[in-house]
Amino acid sequence: MEISWTRKARRLPEEVREEISRRLNTLQPYFPELKPQVKIGLTRFLEGFVFQSNSGSVKLKLDVRKQKNGAWRYPTYWTIAHELMHLAQFNSHSIPGGERTCDIFALARLPPRFIDESPTYLFVPPDARATWRERDAELAHTLAELALRKLADGEASYASFWEDEFEHSYETA
Repeated sequence: MEISWTRKARRLPEEVREEISRRLNTLQPYFPELKPQVKIGLTRFLEGFVFQSNSGSVKLKLDVRKQKNGAWRYPTYWTIAHELMHLAQFNSHSIPGGERTCDIFALARLPPRFIDESPTYLFVPPDARATWRERDAELAHTLAELALRKLADGEASYASFWEDEFEHSYETA
């Protein structure tokens, strides 16, 4: 992936830009619909957001900042993947739009090791959201694959299916 940086993002230390680039390049193979170039910018208002112009240029804005303890706060793999999924939605007629749909498709595509926080827009029990675990990521991934099979079979409530099943399975685990 060819990555460029906004003027503000170029001020980040080189090692911070390298880590963001590494995360993007790690996730890129799971999103074959993506354009090969992306411009990275910074935001303080959201964890991340992305947009693609009609000409095809892509800008991904991420919340990257130095914390009080001096360490850098990076966006999670999940945040980046969610935003990349929006680009996939934009570039593919086979992926429906919407935030909950974005979460389902990203969960199904990603290996659980990259689902490092709870889905953004799907209902997740508060306890799960607060203490997201590897087994929660595995469950989320498996249920997303099942939900997409339901969608392929014409089931319109596939996102609600995911939410109901995740809540039930989480509570019984």
